[in-house]
Amino acid sequence: MLAIDRWRNWHPSNERYGEYPGCEPSKPTEAAFEGFEGSSSTQIENFSDLPPDAPDAWKKDFKRWKAENCIYRAGREDSGGIGFLLVDFAEWCAAHNAVPCTRATFELLLRDAGFPLTDGLARGLVLRVDVEAVSLLQGAVQDSGTPARAAVEKRRKSSG
Repeated sequence: MLAIDRWRNWHPSNERYGEYPGCEPSKPTEAAFEGFEGSSSTQIENFSDLPPDAPDAWKKDFKRWKAENCIYRAGREDSGGIGFLLVDFAEWCAAHNAVPCTRATFELLLRDAGFPLTDGLARGLVLRVDVEAVSLLQGAVQDSGTPARAAVEKRRKSSG
């Protein structure tokens, strides 16, 4: 309790604990160079002959990715989301030690490959995993004996 009272009753004194020595801190040394404003987009060198958004640098990888991960089904109105296709392409590039491209470049690759782009979709190109998932789902519905099975079979008979 005595310690608490000691701190409660404490008052600062007017006594100084020492005089200011009168010396100033040293001044910083001057820079070895002058006029550096940082990098800008005009100062970045392009070591390639291609402009940064040219799709030519990715055409070979795009073709391999398309053959491995995508499906084109003639006579079907399939469309894949450009964003989903781009993410899959970027993951494929990372897995194959390649550099992914930007969305603008990817859209140029899709157009150059003959896939029309409308409303965020690439008409005619879908991911293989998506088609496989749909076919598995349709197979499960057909085997289930539910009302959904009857609807699928009715739709198949009316279109076939």
